[in-house]
Amino acid sequence: MKKIIPMLIVAAIVLGGFLYFFVLRDNGDKPPVRVVYSPGEFFTTNVNGAPRLLKTAVVLIVDKEGLEDTLSAENARIRDTIIFILRDLTEPEILDLSTQDVLREQILVALNDRLEVDFFVEVLFNDFVMA
Repeated sequence: MKKIIPMLIVAAIVLGGFLYFFVLRDNGDKPPVRVVYSPGEFFTTNVNGAPRLLKTAVVLIVDKEGLEDTLSAENARIRDTIIFILRDLTEPEILDLSTQDVLREQILVALNDRLEVDFFVEVLFNDFVMA
């Protein structure tokens, strides 16, 4: 009997440790909350130096919830920032396959800087057409 009690105590400690580390502990592995925000249906701008138009649809990924009102209130500034970047594109830049990657980064940095925030984390293009 004297040997069983210490063995039960050790087993309870091991089981408790197992439960804590693998079940109960919040180890921070939860994926970040990502919210999709559309600043409007599409953007249409002139192509710099060419008699053509660029039409694109942009979706922004935000890493915080509950910003719908803030984003809606700032939508004009968001759209203005994106249009300002898009209208500088030339026809050769639009035809270059790497342009969308460069634009993603430019738009991301410009939005976070202009709105003085850091919650825009990704820019996605749904359409990217020159006509």
